[in-house]
Amino acid sequence: MPRTRLALFTAYLAAIELALILLNWLLHVTGMRATVGLFSGWTGFLSFVLSALLLFLALRWFRTHVMWSVRNRLIVTYLFIGGVPVTLVLLIVVISAYFLTGQFAASLPISGIQTELKRLQTSNLAMAEIVAKRAAAKGQSLERSLPDDPDFPERTVQVADEAAGPAWLANGFNNLVLDQNRLYLRAANIVRVGSRKLTVVSSVPVDEKFLAGIAADLGPVKLYVPRKNAQGQVDLEVSPGRGVRISGNTGPAIAAGSLRPPQNRWDRTFDYYALIQPVDWESGKSLSLDTFLVGTSRVSVLYSHLSGAMSQWASYVAIALVALAITFGVIVLIALIIGIRLTRTITYSVANLYKATQHINRGEFDYRIQVREKDQLAALQLSFNSMTQSLQRLIVEQKEKERLQSELEIAHEVQAQLFPRDVSGTRTLEVHGICRPARIVSGDYYDFLSLGADQVGIAVGDISGKGISAALLMASIHSAVRAYQQEAFVSLGAAAGYGMPGREGVVTTRVDAASPAQMLRLLNRHLYQTTQPEKYATLFLGFYDGERRRLTYSNAGHLAPIILGQDGSIRRLEAGGMVVGLFDNMEYTEETVELCPGDIFIAFSDGMTEPENEFGEFGEERLIETIASHRNQPLDRISAQAVSAIQDWIGSTEQPDDITLVLARPIS
Repeated sequence: MPRTRLALFTAYLAAIELALILLNWLLHVTGMRATVGLFSGWTGFLSFVLSALLLFLALRWFRTHVMWSVRNRLIVTYLFIGGVPVTLVLLIVVISAYFLTGQFAASLPISGIQTELKRLQTSNLAMAEIVAKRAAAKGQSLERSLPDDPDFPERTVQVADEAAGPAWLANGFNNLVLDQNRLYLRAANIVRVGSRKLTVVSSVPVDEKFLAGIAADLGPVKLYVPRKNAQGQVDLEVSPGRGVRISGNTGPAIAAGSLRPPQNRWDRTFDYYALIQPVDWESGKSLSLDTFLVGTSRVSVLYSHLSGAMSQWASYVAIALVALAITFGVIVLIALIIGIRLTRTITYSVANLYKATQHINRGEFDYRIQVREKDQLAALQLSFNSMTQSLQRLIVEQKEKERLQSELEIAHEVQAQLFPRDVSGTRTLEVHGICRPARIVSGDYYDFLSLGADQVGIAVGDISGKGISAALLMASIHSAVRAYQQEAFVSLGAAAGYGMPGREGVVTTRVDAASPAQMLRLLNRHLYQTTQPEKYATLFLGFYDGERRRLTYSNAGHLAPIILGQDGSIRRLEAGGMVVGLFDNMEYTEETVELCPGDIFIAFSDGMTEPENEFGEFGEERLIETIASHRNQPLDRISAQAVSAIQDWIGSTEQPDDITLVLARPIS
């Protein structure tokens, strides 16, 4: 069914054309033939337009549907590359054979006429010698005593003085002449008898009898003879369907010969044409128009003449030609078979790839192409199989990655719960902490341990490595620190009688904090026994007493926190020992420092000082300068300014490490 606008328009024109044809038929049947002519012009015009449109639609359909397939494209290409040249060669051979056959057939009667002319010339020369001998004997009549010639029974011989013949005639003339609108084979010789010159002219009329001898074994032959008109000019007109007309009237045609019966079904007849140029006997000049010869013959007749000319080699030539034709046909057939097989291998691979893409498009990533060949297209199919296998593996990995990503998001949420959320500090100390992971989860650790209204613990650490393993170790340290802190708090509280049954009358408002060195020693033993040998952590642990404004701390290998004094002085908190989790039975020292109003406690991880650009590391000095320049602002604002300064330092590059910053400031 037509779908495009052009196809619908063509169908509309076809319906109009059919209606006009039906109307013409009805008018013709009803006898209104005069009216039929009114519609014939429109019918012809619509037929032409409809044919052009149908041809265009057929070409478009062929290009869209037939040429869509690669196999059909290759077959059409092969036909153009191989078939068209073969067709042209065969066409050239056929046309050349047709013209050569016509030329060969036309040469046979012409050759017969030329042969008869040579024989007539030989006979006339012999006759001239007889005339010369008898003319020497005076008193003898030359014409009456001339002997008959059995080869030319209709020949006439004329003997006259040289002056009585045409002035242009020379010795040894031999040609076809037109004399009084009739054709003759004529030969002339001049002999000298004493002082006289005699002209001996032999003439043989070209009539049906003569032509029958020429066309005896060739086939029907017609010879159209030109004639002079009233003005003495020769006029010959050949019109299709009207024959040969001479001076406006049908010219005389000499016909002879008959056609042989065919030797086989392939023994076809064909016509041939030839032009013979006679000489005007009166003027001695060749006529402006030639004698027109038309003949009909068969292939078997020409082959018999050709084989007769080639004698014993004819059969061998025929066998060689047949063998050559068979060989040529076999070569073309083999080339066609090879071309089709090559085409099938190419299209088979393309079809397999197309089918495979359809399966992949439906999500069937386990589909594989069955490869049979061992060529480049087979390698392409193997590459496609490898690609789909890799794609299938990547999809599995992507799903696994998405699952891990989801688990990391959950781990991130869980880890976020571990960091302090609502931090209010104490009555005498305000604290603030921030941790920005380089990845989804962080290996840095900080915590604020609430020990009462005037006491708070500060923990800052950095876990070796990154990612999940560091996050898990960070969670373990967080739990251990909380557990040890609670255990110490309960033990000290019980010893002091705070909230313990059976200790009525004892009231206390504060409990001495646990020893940070002791907690680090316990934590080191715990990590050493429960983690892999290469896992360790740096940890700063300090407890602040608000009444005394003192900070008791121990530093297990962490970057030394800094106390930035009101006057700009710097104190580093370095007392402690080795990192936790790397060696067993480690001992740690602790130290107590005093925090005065206006001082700022700064604890940080290496992610705050080690980011680099083309000018080097950000460094501890820039961190201190940034905090010092904003020291009078709230702690969260100071942290934001410090993190922003680091981000400006590294620019658009990826954050290299986790960033952790803890700030504390005594309240006046």
